[in-house]
Amino acid sequence: MNENLKILIADDSELMRMVMKGFFKKFLLSPEILETSNLPDAFEVLEKQNFDFLLLDINMPRGDSNPNTVKEVLKKQPHIKICMFTGNDKATLERSYLEAGAVGFIQKDENMGTSLEEVLKRIFN
Repeated sequence: MNENLKILIADDSELMRMVMKGFFKKFLLSPEILETSNLPDAFEVLEKQNFDFLLLDINMPRGDSNPNTVKEVLKKQPHIKICMFTGNDKATLERSYLEAGAVGFIQKDENMGTSLEEVLKRIFN
């Protein structure tokens, strides 16, 4: 997989950020990983820096992500790959986010690592 990818993890759970950061370090060579815990902070960071990949939680304090959020991020950074990350029901929501431009949808469950690895292999190989 690619080296030195810039990753932004936007999730309100410190535990989830830590777990996913570990997976990124396992699956990628020398990733640069930044973290935010809410949507406004994520947008602030996206205004200042370009990223290769955004792992975006749907439900966060100070604003939930929706398909329009994906479109808004892609307007600012057309080349970023956005993967949704949520405890919400994947079957109900996945299609609308993918149609908006997300490249993946990861359910917060015991298969998160495998799911992330599959998304990363598909988009960066």
